[in-house]
Amino acid sequence: MLDLENRGGGPLRKSNLLKLLSIIFAFALIAGACGGDDDDSGSSSDSSVLGEDSSEEEAPAEEEAPAEEEAPAEEEAPAEEEEAAGTADDSVNGDGAELWESIVDGGAVAADDSLEPILITLINIEGTPVGSFPEIREGMEAAVETVNNTMGGMNGRPVELDSCVHGLDPNEAVACANGVADAQPQLHIQGIDFFNPVLWPTLTGAGLAIMQTVPIFIEDFDTEGIISTEGGCVSAFPSAMQYGVETLQADKYVILYSDTGPGLVCYQDTEERMIQQLTDDGAIAQEDWIGIPDVSGDPSDNDAVVQQVLEFVEGSDNAWVYFGLQASDCNEILSSLASNGYEGGVVASGSCRDDSVTSNPASAGVHFGSSCCIPDRPDLWDPYTAKYYEWRNASIDSFGPTVPKSNFMEVGHDVLIAGIIQMIRFEAAGGDIDNDAAGFSSFLATQDNMNRPGEAIPLDCTTNSSEFVSVCQKSSGYYVWSGPGGQFEYGPLGEELLDATDLILRAAEGNPRPVAG
Repeated sequence: MLDLENRGGGPLRKSNLLKLLSIIFAFALIAGACGGDDDDSGSSSDSSVLGEDSSEEEAPAEEEAPAEEEAPAEEEAPAEEEEAAGTADDSVNGDGAELWESIVDGGAVAADDSLEPILITLINIEGTPVGSFPEIREGMEAAVETVNNTMGGMNGRPVELDSCVHGLDPNEAVACANGVADAQPQLHIQGIDFFNPVLWPTLTGAGLAIMQTVPIFIEDFDTEGIISTEGGCVSAFPSAMQYGVETLQADKYVILYSDTGPGLVCYQDTEERMIQQLTDDGAIAQEDWIGIPDVSGDPSDNDAVVQQVLEFVEGSDNAWVYFGLQASDCNEILSSLASNGYEGGVVASGSCRDDSVTSNPASAGVHFGSSCCIPDRPDLWDPYTAKYYEWRNASIDSFGPTVPKSNFMEVGHDVLIAGIIQMIRFEAAGGDIDNDAAGFSSFLATQDNMNRPGEAIPLDCTTNSSEFVSVCQKSSGYYVWSGPGGQFEYGPLGEELLDATDLILRAAEGNPRPVAG
């Protein structure tokens, strides 16, 4: 394990320590709002999708087939061969999708333990009363187990995951960063951490190849040398501004955001600036939108929030409210809006979607955001996405997590798989994964057609603005929930994902991020 001794970073100054601790509780409340919103198909896992032999289970079905149907079955052989050819297409799903499928379709192959292992490090915060994310780590552990047991490791080499887990002590976090810098892994993956702003200088300064899981802080967005396949606030919020103004053509648009330090930063950076740009573009009038803060986890202000909403939308013909909140707050305000006679529409971030919200009668007709695909509707997914989700479910179930399965667990799993697939591609292109971290980082950052495992639409990292230089995921879809006991249906966008890249680039020019004073 990584040595937690603080080497070279030194203890944080008292003022910085107090400043960081002051935002921890607030960060914990909005982590879900800016977190991954992958959608679990809920399909039962089948170990055969990991490449394990299931012929014994299938044999009885073959024996039951009537003799007279054997000839037609032979005639259908070409269709079976076509299916076996695969579902992934790099030109559609991004570079690396076909490689993943060819590996998993090749049967279970174990890594060669006689070869030098590939070291991947992780820093993650766990075991604190105001925020703990072991599911990120366990998702990555599940992926490592699957890679080593069934995917042949990384080009035959076994993969080792070395996790540095810490609590609320920022000096422990700094010690983790120093340990990672000393270890010089082939890849570092940053988990969810409240101290990222003070860790990045050590991690990037060590010359490491770095991927992150859930970007939330501005420093997560604009630090050179980091790549994120996950969008966080950057995919959820700018696209929501565009969706409400341009797609739904709201004549009044209300943006509810978390009244916390990080919540305010996220609102100002990824919502307010974006809708101001749309205002400057003439898409909506200045007086026709408003941001209203909500105290996270505190229902005492709900009446005041709802009253502000109702007063602002009075007389509107097409009012919409956007919920960029955690699920518990979404649920309470949804109910309060309904009971107070609100008749407009609601758009919600993926963080709002949980069983408590979707079982609320007031959720009928809500448009929920998702960075992947229509939630809980594998019957409508493309074949590649459906195949990947089934495989991932089996991977996690085979591992046997000790904490509840969640979106964060899936994010941890998929980021590690992305790292392994891109390492293989880097070596195939002539790269040296052991001695050229800068080359691997550049390889990731210059991809314009990168596969994000499980997503049908590729990522383009070359269109990242200077303000969001690390974030490659900038798209989100929006899907309509029919109500309790119902299902998701396509909304105005249909299957299309809304790509906010152009809006983000325009905002960087027209409404740039204020320079910190």
